[in-house]
Amino acid sequence: MAHANNRSWVDSDHVAKALCAIKSPLEYSSKTINFDESQPPTPDGTGRPTNFQTIAPGLYRSSYPHLLHFATLEDLSLKTIITFVPEDLPLAYGNFISTQGIVHYHVPILANKDPDIYTDVETVHRVLELMLDPNNYPMLIHCNKGKHRTGCMTACFRKVCGWTDEAAIAEYVKYAAPKERELDKAFITQFDPALLKPLALERNYVGGVYKQPSGDTNISERSVATIYTNNSVATYGTSETGELQHEYQERVRKENNDLMESSRLWSHR
Repeated sequence: MAHANNRSWVDSDHVAKALCAIKSPLEYSSKTINFDESQPPTPDGTGRPTNFQTIAPGLYRSSYPHLLHFATLEDLSLKTIITFVPEDLPLAYGNFISTQGIVHYHVPILANKDPDIYTDVETVHRVLELMLDPNNYPMLIHCNKGKHRTGCMTACFRKVCGWTDEAAIAEYVKYAAPKERELDKAFITQFDPALLKPLALERNYVGGVYKQPSGDTNISERSVATIYTNNSVATYGTSETGELQHEYQERVRKENNDLMESSRLWSHR
């Protein structure tokens, strides 16, 4: 069933040609494409999708939402959802999106299970351009488990915002564990954020609440300013202090606490 506010690139000639250019038709027999065994996890009873996390204020990631999650998702007042798995939306999920007036983008991202099959850079850029537009917030991005495809897109977003490869991969591993994929890490490392960095700078996605954390022992402490200078964006100078990072942490903590409280109230309905 098609929804008026469901913007799908699945049938786009542009994306279809780009995907077909990756491998020949014979190689589409790959398990990666036709036999991806990934399935959404069973709801855990909290009212939130499994692996739900706040990327930044107003930007969320999770596993595939089920019917039992819709009440708590409604509390987020989502404007946009991006789905990374190719299957058609279940009727209940499509109805939820439609009745909530949410703009939905269906952008299949290939699972990195075959070294010769991967998502083309144009598709990745289209996802990131949506994530870099504050007019789309509050926004949720998800795949099936909220680990691998979602983790890769989040990591690419982090790199555009100035994070190092090491930091972006460390965050990926944190949410993909205990089954992180070496091909995912290679995909993240190979992604070049240079073309989208000017857009990130223009829209203030560098520094402030998007700055790479410096106090996390699992994340490199190189500064955002250094990263951008080393990648030919030499005009950027950071003036962020610990107060901004503290503000970010507090805002994220508040959003997570509000959602947990919403889940608690929902469970007693």
